[in-house]
Amino acid sequence: MLEGWKLGRYNSLYIKMFLSFLATCVLFFVGLFVFWNYYFTDLFYKDKIELLETRNTEIIRLLNSVQDGTISTRELKYTVRILARSINGQVWLVDDKGSITNGSSDNEGKAIPKPMDGLFIDGLHGHTGHSMVTVESSDGSRNLFVFYAPYQLDNQPMVIMLHFPAGDIREVITAVRLNILLPLLFSLVAVGIILFVLSRKLAGPLQQMNRAALELAHGNFTTRVPVTSQDEVGQLATSFNFMVDKLEEWEGTRQEFLANVSHELRSPLTALRGFIVAMNDGIIPQEKYPHYLRICDQEVQRLQRLVSDLLDLAQIQNGGDVYRVRPVAIMDLLEDSLELLKPAIAEKQISLHLIAPSPQTREALVLLDPDRFTQIIHNLISNSLKFTASGGTLTFAVEEHERDVHLYMRDTGTGMNEEELARIWDRFYKGDEARTFKSDEMSGTGLGLTIVKHLVTGMQGTIGARSRLGEGTEFHLIFPRIPQNLL
Repeated sequence: MLEGWKLGRYNSLYIKMFLSFLATCVLFFVGLFVFWNYYFTDLFYKDKIELLETRNTEIIRLLNSVQDGTISTRELKYTVRILARSINGQVWLVDDKGSITNGSSDNEGKAIPKPMDGLFIDGLHGHTGHSMVTVESSDGSRNLFVFYAPYQLDNQPMVIMLHFPAGDIREVITAVRLNILLPLLFSLVAVGIILFVLSRKLAGPLQQMNRAALELAHGNFTTRVPVTSQDEVGQLATSFNFMVDKLEEWEGTRQEFLANVSHELRSPLTALRGFIVAMNDGIIPQEKYPHYLRICDQEVQRLQRLVSDLLDLAQIQNGGDVYRVRPVAIMDLLEDSLELLKPAIAEKQISLHLIAPSPQTREALVLLDPDRFTQIIHNLISNSLKFTASGGTLTFAVEEHERDVHLYMRDTGTGMNEEELARIWDRFYKGDEARTFKSDEMSGTGLGLTIVKHLVTGMQGTIGARSRLGEGTEFHLIFPRIPQNLL
């Protein structure tokens, strides 16, 4: 468990962000320190190196004069001592065996210090260079800055070594390094604190959203993420809260839908089972079997209609491929749809009127699925027939505008109040059964207008309704017209 907790901590986003930014800053500060250290070190040694190179050139000139016989060895030694004073150090002429043959000190015949052996060997191989060397003596250890260069004296290899105490320079360089390092360390600590705070600030809302998502997965729709900023993280938190609101709304709708479906299915099933049990137990006389069998048949048909409407609604809501739209003349399509429904309208003894646009106007074309449009008209008429008494009127009117086509359907039924009008698009909502004029044989499922709403919006249209009690109801459909330049 402890290992899992540690792994979870290291997998935390803010820890990853903090460590990534901190590693970048550390690398940057290390590179900065190396650069300034090299720059100042080179700056302090540059003048000294140039001076030693100049003195080395002068010593080579003296040695050339000795080989030419221009000056004597004694004069060479005297001049070398003068050059050694100019660098505040020593000048040694070392033979190929590592012994000092001449120079500014009284060490002739002695071997050079062991720490200088590496520089001496490099000089014998013909290389010129410089380095810092620590030499142990009776006075303690000393830091020497050594410059070395090769030379051939009477065809014998030798090495010219110039050196001076470098304690003061090293102290200065150490102080400079300290002055560079301390501000960089302070800056690194400050940047680390800032990065830690920023990482927590950025990752905090994400952690809250993670916890909220887990609660949401367990069915807690009351959880919300606090919005503390207006940046991208704040916008993400706002979107998350909006998503939770929608999920809560959909969950409520789902629960209501399940409750309604259960109720709608339970009623006919309970009636069917009651009649069947009553007939099996002999409670219902045999001579009345045909009557109750007809009732059972009506309930079965009601179940069939309900299941069919539920499947149709689910297919439409799930965005299935339910539309086969094509350019159609809405007036012709409306006339064909009404022709199929005229027998049901005539059976109810209701008058049907159709108001067409002016013949002079060009017939409008609309992108519609003919079958789905017929279904819309069928559902609207079926709904009106339930609430319209015999002898009533059903009127259709079509108006063609520049950009869209308006379709009106008005009945002379019982009408609705404002509360009923606001709920007609809800699933399983049924108007007051006391005001219907339909027989129970054709009892609705409460899904007809819901399907109409989805079909109209699915074909890029809009639908509205207005009604008054005792005066009837009017449905208003609008579909966008196909522009002339696309025809």
